[in-house]
Amino acid sequence: MAGAAPLIEAWGIPTISLSTNPGATGRVMPPRWAHASFPRGSMLGEPGNHDKQLAVLRDVLAALRSITTPGWHIELPYRWEGSPVMWRQAAPRRLEQLTPRPA
Repeated sequence: MAGAAPLIEAWGIPTISLSTNPGATGRVMPPRWAHASFPRGSMLGEPGNHDKQLAVLRDVLAALRSITTPGWHIELPYRWEGSPVMWRQAAPRRLEQLTPRPA
């Protein structure tokens, strides 16, 4: 998104990026962005935490109006409350678990 954002903005359409990796996002230099302290892949917060996800989304959209300086960003106040590997727990741990065994 950050690469396309300047082109979209040139048409007068404001954009914002949501990032969990501020170092990489800063190098791409989107017109405006918000940083959330969540693990990669969980941009809006913990799976199933709909209230937090909606709050994060609302704050990111509100930042479209509040960020007036090009290249600026905001730090969102939300923090990850689940297990650091919560999203990985359903994944098989070994290759044998992926391969069906002969009957």
